[in-house]
Amino acid sequence: MLKKLLILFGIIVIIIFLFNNILMPLYVKHSELVKVPGVIGLDYLNAKRIVEENGLEVKQVTRFDETRPIGQIIDQNPPAEQMVKDGRRIYLVVCGGEQLMQVPKLSGRTVRDAKFTLEQRNLMVGEIVKKFSNEYDDNVVITQIVQPGSLVKRNTKIDLIVSNGPRIGDLIIPDLVGKTLTEAKKILIDGKLKLGKVTYQTSDQPPGKIVDQYPKKDKSAKETTEVDVFVSKEKIPDEFEYEEEETGIDGNIEEDIEPDNSNRPTPDVETPKDKKEKDTKDKDDSKSDNL
Repeated sequence: MLKKLLILFGIIVIIIFLFNNILMPLYVKHSELVKVPGVIGLDYLNAKRIVEENGLEVKQVTRFDETRPIGQIIDQNPPAEQMVKDGRRIYLVVCGGEQLMQVPKLSGRTVRDAKFTLEQRNLMVGEIVKKFSNEYDDNVVITQIVQPGSLVKRNTKIDLIVSNGPRIGDLIIPDLVGKTLTEAKKILIDGKLKLGKVTYQTSDQPPGKIVDQYPKKDKSAKETTEVDVFVSKEKIPDEFEYEEEETGIDGNIEEDIEPDNSNRPTPDVETPKDKKEKDTKDKDDSKSDNL
């Protein structure tokens, strides 16, 4: 029995010791209030040292700002002079300088898709170099000058090497857009090519000028390959088309107008009374003749 009492007494002593020497100091320490130091404008290392010397914890947050030096503290939370518990976490906003963009992989995309992908990342398509390829379809990106994953500044131009389709022959299709048919024929003959189908279509370009062609310029071709062209013709104004629907052959608006007979002479119509008077007159004239 005595042995059990001694063991119980020893346990109580140990608990009191732990409470007074470990638990209570920790509780008192965390209950103490500390004034947050102001570190805005300092570099990160000095700011971190000052905050930790005041018994506070540091959490770094990066914000891109090209107007401030890299590594400078541009904001903090909680703000300076605020009273907080000892050990409180202080968020320091560190300037990361100008934000850099990661270049995406563009190989295998069409030029249109590549442009859209770059614009989403505040980048732009740079110079496009055409290259004949049997592996990639026409107008598909073969490779890029700035490799994928590279970090670059905003609005950086990314140069592309784009497929010009397979090489069919040793000749190159000339650019005929803006030329007349006569000029186009001479250029094609000189280049050992032929003029193909000619299609006329309305356009904002001057009449008689070529506005499009197939195959496109710079494509590979064999000798005597035909090149179809689309030629501009005069555009009919919308007002003229509307009047043409509403007017007659002579261009005057057709209307149903009743004829004006007010000035026409009235035809002589013999009534029964007039006929009787005429007969009487004829008899009188006959009697006079007999006398």
